[in-house]
Amino acid sequence: MSDDGQSKQLLINFINRVKTLMDEVAALNSDIADECKEAKSRGFDGTKIREVARWIRKIEKHGREKVDDAEAIWDLYRTVYDGAETGFDKMMDSARDRALLAIFAPEDQVEKKLNASQKTMQRALALAAGARAARNQV
Repeated sequence: MSDDGQSKQLLINFINRVKTLMDEVAALNSDIADECKEAKSRGFDGTKIREVARWIRKIEKHGREKVDDAEAIWDLYRTVYDGAETGFDKMMDSARDRALLAIFAPEDQVEKKLNASQKTMQRALALAAGARAARNQV
């Protein structure tokens, strides 16, 4: 058999294997849909079950600390976006929001009022570090 014939057969084998895998994925997606329908029939939200499963996979892949940090940044950005028409003080109403802003926002964007609540930020950061340490011990 010539090299050309071997290449053609190799390509055909790859295509057939990919097609088989795609069929398996379709079957698995159907199984997932069936599970979500069953959960819904028992009063659960299938969409949320999928979201939690994706979240668990993300934690398994990247680690809890990285996922928590990414979620904290996402919460901060969403809060800023949602409160674009709101005053800064109303938007950043919790110690957690202020602590996150102090960590992730550039110095020149943090209002001077935040410096006055330094103890609150330190307490929030200490609580977050304690929670992270407790999760790591479990």
